[in-house]
Amino acid sequence: MKKFFQQDKISTGLVVGLGTLVLCLLMLTVGLLLAGEAPMEHLRWYGGSFIVLILLLRLYVKLQKATVTKTLIVILFLSFIAFIYLLFKTQSLILK
Repeated sequence: MKKFFQQDKISTGLVVGLGTLVLCLLMLTVGLLLAGEAPMEHLRWYGGSFIVLILLLRLYVKLQKATVTKTLIVILFLSFIAFIYLLFKTQSLILK
């Protein structure tokens, strides 16, 4: 299992990037539901899941894994664009 995360492949980047992003989102959703809060009311809190992705990106840059780093950058960019679109669509973020 440890060898999989040390490989420099696109599949490793996809598993690491999407896996941690989904895991963070799932943990936040479960925490909000256990607290009795509606997740859609705290939609901005989901932006905190990008912190973990940025820290993983930093780790793979230090390990000099170029393919995984490029894959993580693409995942970060696309998921951040989707998140901003969702914020605009639900009017949680309004430009004045």
